[in-house]
Amino acid sequence: MSVRDAAEKIQLLKISLWLGGPVLVIGTMTIGFTARRFDLPGVVVLLLFLLLIPATWGLILLVEQVTTRASFGLVTALHAGHAASPQPGFSRQEALVAQGRLGEAAVAYRLHLADHPQDVVALVALGRLLGGPLADPDGAAAVYRTARQSVQSADWDRIISNDLIDLYTQSQQEGRLQVELARFGERYRGTNAGDAALIRLRELKKQVE
Repeated sequence: MSVRDAAEKIQLLKISLWLGGPVLVIGTMTIGFTARRFDLPGVVVLLLFLLLIPATWGLILLVEQVTTRASFGLVTALHAGHAASPQPGFSRQEALVAQGRLGEAAVAYRLHLADHPQDVVALVALGRLLGGPLADPDGAAAVYRTARQSVQSADWDRIISNDLIDLYTQSQQEGRLQVELARFGERYRGTNAGDAALIRLRELKKQVE
C-alpha cells in the first residue's frame, strides 16, 4: 500500500466526512427495510451490517482515486484552453494552419522567433504544432524546453509542463514522462494537479516493476 502524503490524507478525510456518513445511514436503512420486508434471519442481518463498513470504506477510496485523477486532467485542460486562446500578431501563422499548410506555419513561427526568441506564446504554439499535426515529438520537446527557460510566470510553467506530459504520453516516452511527472508533482505538491501527477508517477513505476 502506498504511503499517503499530507494533501492526500486531507483529501481522504474530506471525502470520508462528506460521503461516509450518508452512505452508512442509507445502507443501514436499506438493510433494516430489507430485513423486515423479507424477514431475514438475524445472522444474515448481522453479516450485512458487518459488510457495510468495509463496503463504505471501499467506496470512499474509489471516489478519492477518481476525483484525484480527474483533477489532474481538468487542470491540464483548463490551462491548455487558456493558452490556446487567439493571440494578437499570429494571424498569418493561424491562417496557414487553418489552410492546412502546416509546414509553412511552422516556418513562419520560427521566423518570428528568430527576432523574438523569448516569445513564450509563439514557442508554445510552435510546440503544439510540432507535437500534434506535424508529428515531431522530439522537435516539440526541444521547443517546450526553450519556452521553459524563457518563462517567469507560474501559469506558463504549468501550461508547458502539462503540454510536455501530454506529449510524452502520446509519444509513449515513458522515461521522459516520469521525469516530467516527478518535476510537476514536486513543484506543485499540495495542489490537486501536483498530487495527481505524483499518483500517476507511482502507478507508472509499479507497471515497470
